[in-house]
Amino acid sequence: MKKTTSLIFACALLMICVTAAGAVRQDGELRKEMEDVRDSVQAAAAAEAVRNMSFVLEAERLVLVSGESVVVSSVTNFVSVSDDRAVIQVAPLRGPGVNGVGGITVDGTVSGVRFDTDRRGNTILYFNVSGAAASCRITLTLPKDGVDGRMRIDPNFSSDDITLVGTVVPEELSTVHQGRTL
Repeated sequence: MKKTTSLIFACALLMICVTAAGAVRQDGELRKEMEDVRDSVQAAAAAEAVRNMSFVLEAERLVLVSGESVVVSSVTNFVSVSDDRAVIQVAPLRGPGVNGVGGITVDGTVSGVRFDTDRRGNTILYFNVSGAAASCRITLTLPKDGVDGRMRIDPNFSSDDITLVGTVVPEELSTVHQGRTL
């Protein structure tokens, strides 16, 4: 009995050593596999958050009507959706703004929600936001297996649309800082 237990223990120890030695040689491959798994988990979490209407698009870039692209902070530039409420904050300025963080912040009620999937498998979400200082149509495009979304904001009372490009995260994992709303 002791001999069998010792033999099983020795085999297990040998397997662990061989596996560890193989892992050292294949460190780059293992790291790549771990990154792929992490990316797919983040993509699944982002897609689920969008379906549940509990997500934040943390913008790293603003694309203006003219096509000009501006790099911005994802902490102060975002669109947050939580059930039937949305907050839109655009703060491309340095220093204080109307909202206290260099831009404007508006909130409102979400309505007219519609989901679609294009031929490539990308998720497209359409919805309206209506509030005291906001009335716009929003279109979010989320790639099939990604977290980098594009959100187009079309105001109903002007033609000055803006596109936010950034990362879609579940609301509970967001790191944004909200300013004063109008």
